[in-house]
Amino acid sequence: MSADGRWIRPESTRRPVLAPAGARPAGGAGPGDRGRGTVIPAQPYPADRRRRKPAAARVPHPPRPGLRADWLPLLAVLLVQGALSYHLIRSNTAFIDEGTYIYSGYQEIANLRHGTPVATYETFFSGSPLIYPVVVALADMAGGLTGTRLLSLAFMLSATVAVHLATRRLYGSPAAFCAAAAFAALGPTQFLGGLATYDAMALALLAWAGYLAVRSATGGGYPSLVSSGLLLALAGCTKYAALLWVPVVVGTAVLAGAGGSLRAWARWRRGVLVLLAFVAAVGAAALLAGERYISGFNHTTLKRAPGHDAYSYVAGEAARWVGALLVVALIGVVAQLVVARRRGGDDAWPGFWLAALLLVAGLLAPVNQIRIHTWLSLQKHVDFGAWFACIVAGAVLARTVLWLKRRFHLTAGIAAAALVVGPLAWEGAAQGREMFGEWSNSKSFVATLEPYIVKGDDRYLVENYNVPAYYLREQSTWQQWHDLVAVFRRDPATGRQQSGVPAIQAGIEAHEWKVVVLDFTQTAATDKAIQPTLKAAGYRVAAVVKSGEHGQYTIYVAPGYDKR
Repeated sequence: MSADGRWIRPESTRRPVLAPAGARPAGGAGPGDRGRGTVIPAQPYPADRRRRKPAAARVPHPPRPGLRADWLPLLAVLLVQGALSYHLIRSNTAFIDEGTYIYSGYQEIANLRHGTPVATYETFFSGSPLIYPVVVALADMAGGLTGTRLLSLAFMLSATVAVHLATRRLYGSPAAFCAAAAFAALGPTQFLGGLATYDAMALALLAWAGYLAVRSATGGGYPSLVSSGLLLALAGCTKYAALLWVPVVVGTAVLAGAGGSLRAWARWRRGVLVLLAFVAAVGAAALLAGERYISGFNHTTLKRAPGHDAYSYVAGEAARWVGALLVVALIGVVAQLVVARRRGGDDAWPGFWLAALLLVAGLLAPVNQIRIHTWLSLQKHVDFGAWFACIVAGAVLARTVLWLKRRFHLTAGIAAAALVVGPLAWEGAAQGREMFGEWSNSKSFVATLEPYIVKGDDRYLVENYNVPAYYLREQSTWQQWHDLVAVFRRDPATGRQQSGVPAIQAGIEAHEWKVVVLDFTQTAATDKAIQPTLKAAGYRVAAVVKSGEHGQYTIYVAPGYDKR
């Protein structure tokens, strides 16, 4: 209230200014003037005589929107991550998985457009062949192998953005920057950003499902809940292994944000809605997919045959890639426990349980693959859980920076965070280069094999044929290529079904395979078994191409078969 008795309107509202007590509106009658012929206008106070004729109100121009301060550090993280992954993109030829998915995508597109026969990829792919393979084949049409790998880089950059947004909503901007930097520093993150497989796409979808689960608990509402469940289902269909983190995303929707104690229905309602949207989407996809998809899901994921790798070896490899991150996340969980105990009350514990859940998410992939005794694809799967663990790691790093800033100086806090993220990035870059060098450069091999490949009825038996089939797809069809892993043949004389090494040997003796390529790696025992048969059947060695430091491709051609 001002000195002259009027109410002063707050700047944050648009309510009309209340007139002083006893004042009458100009040009109108007051309550005591009904029936009178004249109206005495209200006289302003002497202090208002200079403002009797107010000037026209000025319409303020809105300020020009500027770049938010917390996006500038994120942009720096994305630039570094992009540079590290782009360095890998052009460092090697196609990996066998890349050749498989891109080549199958071309077949699926031809089947959708023209009804061309396609191999039953759904029976042995660990993801739907109609999602990522089709997307990556379109990218290959536009930009070749580099274009497909740039697509993976875009997916991984979007996952970094998602971890930044989720962490910012939970713990603030400093924690968001630390979480994004930690995720970008990991070797598996850089590796997936340069590899054209469905892991990058599935991880990006899972990341955005996790962010929307956090958003739903911090003001996003029902659209975020439904979108989280739908993206979660799409991630699971893109790669079945992503389904391992469905409980984590649902639990995040329950535990994140405000909502009272763990017994509050408002929390559990969010998780139920995410789960219902996910189940509805997956159920509809399963009904449309059919039995062959269900069989492929069981074969590759749900009932996957165990491997022969030792527990210690799988655990050691996982620790090498994400062990340091999980240690930092564990410290964050302990810190959250201390905070919850100090605050007390039921509403203080959801934050601790959320941190513990995110740490468990980082352990899911190593524990699952230790269970089935296999190292295969572990370097890719650990990055799915690392995305969640980075949220907790970012929170504890930011807490450390702020504590050191109060006690000492901001420089001390930044130095402490750099001492964690810096070594992660240095080691991650070395790990990314190591992962991209695990397969041999196939440029010379494909160039040597190309003159012997002709589109038609000739059949080629090539160990790990997907890479040459991808590069030579213009001059061959998928029906011409065969691997040494699963070969079946019907004996034309007896009609009996043959499989494995006997089928390969019988086909060699009948000169059914015009070209046979051995490299003594994945099927070394089979290669040794059929090599004498090749010599006895008159096959000649057309070329020997060095493969890496110790291996080599040996190209055999049938009698009378020569270059085109």
